[in-house]
Amino acid sequence: MTLIVIVIVSISAAVTEWLEGRSIQHTVEDNVRDAALAVGRSVDQNVLSLAQLSNREARTKELEKILSNLPDLLNIVLYAFPPDSGGNPLPITSAGPTELPRQAGAPALVLRVREERESLIDYADRPNTHRVFLAAPIFLKGAVVGATYAEFSTLQMDDALESLRQASRTRRLLTGSAIVVAINLFLYFKVHRPVKRLLTAVESVSQGTMTPIVPVEEQDELGELAGRFNDMVEKIRAAAHDNVQLTESLQAMNDNLQLKVSEATAEVMQKNRALAHTNELLSAAQRDAARAQRLSAIGQMAATVAHKIGTPLTALSGHIQLMAEDSTLSAESRQRLGTVEAQIERTSKIIQDMLLYARRPEPVRSPLDLKACVAESVALFRPEFERRQIAVVTEWSRQTVKVDADVQQLQEVFNNLIENAIDAMPAGGTLVVRVSSRDPLEQPDHHTFVEVQFADTGCGIDDEQLAQIFQPFFTTKKARRGTGLGLAIASETVRAHGGSINVASETGKGSQFTVLLPTDGGAR
Repeated sequence: MTLIVIVIVSISAAVTEWLEGRSIQHTVEDNVRDAALAVGRSVDQNVLSLAQLSNREARTKELEKILSNLPDLLNIVLYAFPPDSGGNPLPITSAGPTELPRQAGAPALVLRVREERESLIDYADRPNTHRVFLAAPIFLKGAVVGATYAEFSTLQMDDALESLRQASRTRRLLTGSAIVVAINLFLYFKVHRPVKRLLTAVESVSQGTMTPIVPVEEQDELGELAGRFNDMVEKIRAAAHDNVQLTESLQAMNDNLQLKVSEATAEVMQKNRALAHTNELLSAAQRDAARAQRLSAIGQMAATVAHKIGTPLTALSGHIQLMAEDSTLSAESRQRLGTVEAQIERTSKIIQDMLLYARRPEPVRSPLDLKACVAESVALFRPEFERRQIAVVTEWSRQTVKVDADVQQLQEVFNNLIENAIDAMPAGGTLVVRVSSRDPLEQPDHHTFVEVQFADTGCGIDDEQLAQIFQPFFTTKKARRGTGLGLAIASETVRAHGGSINVASETGKGSQFTVLLPTDGGAR
């Protein structure tokens, strides 16, 4: 507000000074104009004929008399215009320190007088030279026959005007300062202090203190505002007290409700856990029932097929063998008989696998050195590795890996996985065999497990086939190279031992089968 007051006072003073300066300047210019025009009229009235205008001595005395009577008149020159309107004015005489009579040409202001036929005053150069220039016509019988040229000094008037302006500025500065001080004192005592007290009280209320009371000193707008504020604080204090009581009541109700909700939640969670356990048992029972039903169906089918087809196949195989002993048969016929006998053996193998899958006996567990069991399977296929140009890399655990398992059934599982790896690398490759122990802390039931991995660099298995490789009769091998029961039998065997088989594969980069077995043989 102080700055606003200072700005308003400063603008008012500046505008007043500008208006006053303009007024004084116009007054000075009017006085100078009157004095200059008086000089021009005086010369014009004393020239009654061309002879008088040409009388140099009389005109000189007249000009010197005028110069002595006017202290601000610097010089005065008298010009005569020739009859020819195109001729240059001729200086007749002058008074005062001037060089004009000796100049070849008259000032431009004199030339304009003959054209405009009236007195002319030039103020243009006054700020720099403190001079005003006058050119007044001399008339005879209505014609301009000459001109009076005079220069007036405005230095004294300009100095007086500047002094007047300085005094006016000082007076306005003092007056403006007094106005600013008076307004600020009024604002401080009548506005600032009451507003400051009110703001302090508002800040206290905003911080939670409901006790401040603003004193009401005067019955003006600020006094009315302070009274309204005090009433508002009193109402807020009463409302806060009611809110505290309501909050305490709500808190007690909330605590009671929270306790009941916690009890109900605990009961629901206990029931959910019991239900989840029941669902898990039900799912396991359903899986076992489905598996048993599937195995039963396969067993019945395998038994029926074995009974209906097994005996005829055996008879056919015997007849074919007898026919093959005939020395009169050609080589092509013997080859065809060999093909028929191979297909009969393959059919018999499928029937035997089906019977084995459906009627898998329970494992006969005994302590087993797993590394020796895996090494025996690898040694069994060593000639095939050399023939197929497959490099075998073995990584054995430094510790002795013992499991309680059926050695014959596990041997069949490992042989099946190695055979699948060989079939996946027809152009050669690398087979990595690892045997290691699992940390019991990594298992959900904290049992000790061992791990056997078979990683090949073969063709791999795509995602769609990967989800079905443990299903019975599903195979990724070419026609006549598999029955689709090898991995299914291996999965059931490992499951009977309480373990699991996992597979990871990427097309074109190979597959990795991991057999996870508990050391106790899956005992519960």
